[in-house]
Amino acid sequence: MKIVVTSGGTAGHIYPALAVAQALRAAGHELFFAGSTHGQEVALVAQEGISYKGFESKGFNRSKPASLPAFVWHTQRSTTLAKKWLGEVKPDAVVGFGGFASVPVCRAALKKGLPVLIHEQNSAAGWANRFLARLRVGAIALTYEQARKQLTFRPETLVELTGNPVRSSLLECAEPEARALARTSFRSACNIPANACVLLVFGGSQGARSINEAVVTQASSILAQPNTHVVHLTGPKQFDAVCSQLAQTLNEQQQKRWHAIDYCTQMGEAFAASDVVLARAGAGSLAEIAVFGIPALLVPYPYATDDHQTANARSLVEAGAARCVIDADLSSPVFAETLIELLENETLRTSMTQAASSSDAAGATNRIIELLYKIAK
Repeated sequence: MKIVVTSGGTAGHIYPALAVAQALRAAGHELFFAGSTHGQEVALVAQEGISYKGFESKGFNRSKPASLPAFVWHTQRSTTLAKKWLGEVKPDAVVGFGGFASVPVCRAALKKGLPVLIHEQNSAAGWANRFLARLRVGAIALTYEQARKQLTFRPETLVELTGNPVRSSLLECAEPEARALARTSFRSACNIPANACVLLVFGGSQGARSINEAVVTQASSILAQPNTHVVHLTGPKQFDAVCSQLAQTLNEQQQKRWHAIDYCTQMGEAFAASDVVLARAGAGSLAEIAVFGIPALLVPYPYATDDHQTANARSLVEAGAARCVIDADLSSPVFAETLIELLENETLRTSMTQAASSSDAAGATNRIIELLYKIAK
């Protein structure tokens, strides 16, 4: 089959789309990817060698009604152009993963009578998928059951709980033999001993300022145990500031156990090398953490739409695989106490890892593809 995958905006939309695109291509299908003309999906798709088509897209801010006319104009124009492009490509189906960039392509596909599947990553459905669900989409794939309540769809629309797809490179790295090799390799590259307890800190591709500030403030306490090492993905914009603060906070020996990195291109290896994760609660990050079964302390981004990161985190917390601290408590004792308990209590980490292993995050891609086959016939 010929299949168009469309997404754009944040990595949370793009990486699941790429995971499914990779799997479809591996299954022998001809793949096309459609997104914006300027988003990060342009470079990420190019790295995969998938044919790419960009359309002008513009989001709107619901708190600023004046931004709506520009959004409508760009969407209408790009829908017309996408309809023409789809006529040239002649795909058998279209799969959308949210973001404003997916709206024109999915609309155009529906106008041409093509089967369309949309996937919602978060527990609170985004605007694009809420809009598209009202149209004649053939199927809706959900990561979290809570999102179903926020979507209005036709009775005949197939709606299934699939989970959130994870990139093939991470899935491969999570396999036992590959994981052991990656763990050794990453630790060796960072001069981290094999018996060390490693904390991986990240806040998304751009970092998270409040998390960065909190761990730097607690740096001496975190490193109180001599076998603790920290791999800190600061984000490119905050790297220099974090390094400067660490230089003032830690002595020379401690600095050797704190490994600050601005941006990591080897997330699979970083996960494999880690024993505890401190991160935001984006749907993509949670799926990746679950695949590796790493005990996590989650700090949901407080300004996410409908506070969906808090709802996202609930699934891992209720399963016993994670702890959660709100952003406002990062400066309170509860944050440091919770994090240090995870680092020092190996028995607790073992039980959390076992709880995480009960999830089937790795099967999400196949479930989405099976759902796609149902509507594409």
